[in-house]
Amino acid sequence: MKRLLVFLLFTSIFYSQNEKDLVLFKINDSETTLGEFYRVYNKNIDLVEDSKDNDYMSYLELFINYKLKLAEAYDLGYDKNEDYQKEYKKYKNQLLKGYLTDSESQERLVKEAYERTRNEVQVSHILIRNNDQTNDSSEIYNRLSNLRQPFLEKNIQTFNKEHNFDKQLIVEDLGYFSAFKMIYEFENIAYNTEVGEVSKPFKTKFGFHILKVTDKRESMGEISVSHIMIYKKNTNAKEKIIKILDSINKGSSFESMAKLYSQDKRSAARGGVLNKFSSGQINSIPFENAAFSLKNIGEISNPIETKFGWHIIKLLSKNEIKSFDELKPSILSKIRRGARNEYISNSFNQFLDDKYNLSMENIDYKFIITLLNDSITKNKWKINYNDFKFQEPLFVINQKTIFKKDFLQFVEKNQSFISSKDFEQVANNLFSRFYRDILLEEYKKDLERENSEYNNILTEYREGLLMFNIMQEKVWSIGEKDSIVLREYYIKNIDKYDSFETNRGKIIADYQKKVENNWIENLRKTNSIVLYSKAMRRLKKMYK
Repeated sequence: MKRLLVFLLFTSIFYSQNEKDLVLFKINDSETTLGEFYRVYNKNIDLVEDSKDNDYMSYLELFINYKLKLAEAYDLGYDKNEDYQKEYKKYKNQLLKGYLTDSESQERLVKEAYERTRNEVQVSHILIRNNDQTNDSSEIYNRLSNLRQPFLEKNIQTFNKEHNFDKQLIVEDLGYFSAFKMIYEFENIAYNTEVGEVSKPFKTKFGFHILKVTDKRESMGEISVSHIMIYKKNTNAKEKIIKILDSINKGSSFESMAKLYSQDKRSAARGGVLNKFSSGQINSIPFENAAFSLKNIGEISNPIETKFGWHIIKLLSKNEIKSFDELKPSILSKIRRGARNEYISNSFNQFLDDKYNLSMENIDYKFIITLLNDSITKNKWKINYNDFKFQEPLFVINQKTIFKKDFLQFVEKNQSFISSKDFEQVANNLFSRFYRDILLEEYKKDLERENSEYNNILTEYREGLLMFNIMQEKVWSIGEKDSIVLREYYIKNIDKYDSFETNRGKIIADYQKKVENNWIENLRKTNSIVLYSKAMRRLKKMYK
């Protein structure tokens, strides 16, 4: 058994100028720094029972006890337990996800999306599709450039009349919209174009566009309405909708009239109720304008005409835009599912390239193109990657050399989903995956050492899980099922309790506290504990 060694160690050993690295105490060979104590103490200050000026000393005693228990958990191999390792690995992988992204770009995009949710933009646009790859994109670009001025000067109806002969042009009034209603590239151009201006030509997956911004306003929020619709193709559709409105005004319920007469069968079954919507979500600007013009709950519109038919609309509810904190989770979810996530991924990839001073473009991976053949599309591609010529370095990361053979092995293992015979593209895609995987794995290794926040969270969970397991075995499981031991403890302390049955819970808690205190006392006798004077003086100065 080790002898107890508790004393202030006076020494002239050189310490780091950064005081958080000062060793505060050592249990056997395991050191605890002043920085770790600061962090844990300030985080758990409410747990310290003694609120006097020297309460840090009370917590120091608790912290030493904690570290003693932890030391025994490691000595007994709790960290080698299979269930513990599975649980720890699961948590670590989950925690890692939050650090394998460009959090700054993500936060910027969340704030940007929220501001755009609060503010709507009114847009019309001209689109020329580029489905025919033989089309000269520069010709389309120049054509749209020439249309900017006339599109700016004329309203959309006049412009359409003057260009209705041109079947290549698609001219649309998109009305008002906010974040996530259009593809991100289009949304970006719209929000970055001033009112009364026309953008320069730009390309999306749909083709080439120019857009005109005619207004910007605060969001109208989200509304819920019900409607009754009569299709245009019906004879006297307008007269029919007027008669329905007249009947409602005389006392008939909107809901029952919708069920009886509305030709929008999907909503008719629900009394005309539509899903909630905001600007830009309904494929009809007249309908949207009429719905948002209703001011009071229960108000019913006059008959309006859309491309679908004639409608009357009843306002059911209005909801203003929620706060940033309320909307942030749903905005994040939309970002991760949409095109914005590609921006975040690209930004994070660039961060990794910069961190490791690497670039795909500067790596000679295209040697593989001449080695690929049709067999790779059948999952039968093989190569002797141990050939001497494949022992050449491909790139170096963190003083670790990645060889050509490593890439070839990766290709052989990951060929099952390849169907293309464009071997240059296949090589690019495969190397991109290989390269990104290596940088990511290297970053994961560096993260625990370089990122104090990540390291602290991981350490707390790792140690907390160990502490739970050893406390469960050494303290919490004792007495709960052992009625004989509990009754013996009760009899010895009978003056403290009314009866065994009514005080069983308190008896268990008191007995377990006694077991824990005895355990700690034994740990203090059997482990070497050293306190360091320099760190103790600094600690006293901090909390005096």
